[in-house]
Amino acid sequence: MSERSAVVVGAGVGGLATAVALTGAGWRVQVLERHERLRADGAGLQLWANGVRALGALGMGGALDAITDRRSRGPAGLRAPDGKWLVRPDQAPGESVFAHRQDLHEALVAALGEGVAVRTSATVTGLRLGDAPAVRLGGETITADLVVGADGASSLARTSVDNHARLVGAGRVAWRAVVPSFRAPELSGACETRGDGLRFAYAGLGHHGVYWTAEAQGSVRPESPAGQLDLLRRWFAGWHEPVGQLIAATRPEELLQNPVEYLDPLPRAFAHAGSTAGVALVGDAAHALTTDLGQGAGLALEDAVTLGACLRGRTVPEGLRRYDELRRHRVTRLAKASRRAGAAKGGALRTALMRALPDRAQAKGSPAVTDWTPPEG
Repeated sequence: MSERSAVVVGAGVGGLATAVALTGAGWRVQVLERHERLRADGAGLQLWANGVRALGALGMGGALDAITDRRSRGPAGLRAPDGKWLVRPDQAPGESVFAHRQDLHEALVAALGEGVAVRTSATVTGLRLGDAPAVRLGGETITADLVVGADGASSLARTSVDNHARLVGAGRVAWRAVVPSFRAPELSGACETRGDGLRFAYAGLGHHGVYWTAEAQGSVRPESPAGQLDLLRRWFAGWHEPVGQLIAATRPEELLQNPVEYLDPLPRAFAHAGSTAGVALVGDAAHALTTDLGQGAGLALEDAVTLGACLRGRTVPEGLRRYDELRRHRVTRLAKASRRAGAAKGGALRTALMRALPDRAQAKGSPAVTDWTPPEG
């Protein structure tokens, strides 16, 4: 089979991982990134066992070991705002790894093979389906055997494949920050705390310091970052330490704010196959979920590995149909579980249930969520 070409739209975790997977399957790949340089935001992320296995399938297990240490590994415990343990870390389901997004991003860039060309400041303005799929960059058109939409939750590629899906708000807003190690308090493991419609979680990132994230009901706040930090101090006043310490140690320029959004309904297809070529969606472009299962990066890595496996030894249309078949059941199930978890989060019933035993269908690290292995093809 002659060398085949792919254009990947977006150089986030899903796009870069897809480029790694496709070059491993013998493809020539061009990655298009709209920003001036390849970069990730200054926050952290959590990879559960499925995400770790996906990185291993990409040949990047050693890279993950290099960007994490023992302080950034292990499940997070669950506490009430007064500090009482609902689920201790040694009783929490599953194993996970916390990493700085920029570290993972750089590891993926380093793993790109010689068959990958990266083009920055490349804003895609349109996508054409059919037997000669193509992306438009202003007046320029780039054709390929495969176009991969890895352009995030507001994906242009998705609207071309299936405009059925809609990005909707979950009625919550999230903040994230990394406090450098010289300003961060001492920690003993990762922790998540819920109560009164609020959520706060933190974990160590080794030499980077401490990553924390907070959520509250409502919409994006119009205040300056300094004003948002003042709000967070008031909202989380009286919560167990180091919640207050972490907020106090955060500088305004380190704070990131995002609405919590998800796709509802999901696209009716994660791929479009022509007679000889096609288009695939990966990551949030295919299945943006709420934050409740912590699976954004993990599912994007799963997508990349699965797409590469499905296209190995198959025609593009056959591979894309197999990819859609393998991803649809799992993603649909997790999307439902994520919405259920979000609907119950912070309520008295949810707290009472968690005090007894995490719901296996909703607990982030449970086998019901992380039970995924790389397909053989």
